[in-house]
Amino acid sequence: MKRQIKLRKPFSKELKKGKVKGEIILFQPLWVRIFHWGFALSLTGILLSGLELHKPAEFLAVNYGDMFKIHVISSWFALGFVAIRCTDALLRRDHSLIPKLHNFKLFPKLLAYYLFLRTSPPPRRKYNSGQALMYFSWFLLFLLASLLGFASYWQGEHLVWAWRLVGGFQHLRWIKFTITIYFLATIPVHIYLSLTENLSHLQAIVSGYERKPPPKKG
Repeated sequence: MKRQIKLRKPFSKELKKGKVKGEIILFQPLWVRIFHWGFALSLTGILLSGLELHKPAEFLAVNYGDMFKIHVISSWFALGFVAIRCTDALLRRDHSLIPKLHNFKLFPKLLAYYLFLRTSPPPRRKYNSGQALMYFSWFLLFLLASLLGFASYWQGEHLVWAWRLVGGFQHLRWIKFTITIYFLATIPVHIYLSLTENLSHLQAIVSGYERKPPPKKG
């Protein structure tokens, strides 16, 4: 006969009784989580469909028109999620995605930590200096790629100044392709660090909450 396992009490009750060190805090609000996963899925659709439109793969028997629809729909969804994130940031006065001067100063120390040249990372706020710089660059480059995408979609009927600014259609295509490569290079870094650096932050982007460790003594 198997021994009956006694179920643990709810985690929140144990926390209140002081059995778990630290406190549970709301780290990622609901709208931030909605933006994160919605933007991640729609951006994946943009990148994959964009590469397919740029150079169709021979092993994929996909109609060009259908792939273009996927690209456009994914782009509109991504713009919608960005609008949600910006609106939420304005309402909550959240400036965590805007890099400050200290982010640039601390980035070399953070890079040294990732290269195992430092034993501990530099101080951080909600996001470390690398995350702040990367996320902000994603926002700017995504908006730039969207503007150039509209210009290429309208084929010179609108946003003519954007065509002239970049030097023509071929330059426009190369800029969009370079932005795509940047996303493809930095997204795996983001995923790797999310899985290896701090799992509590990874949990927070799903549940919204994480355990804040107690302050160190001394």
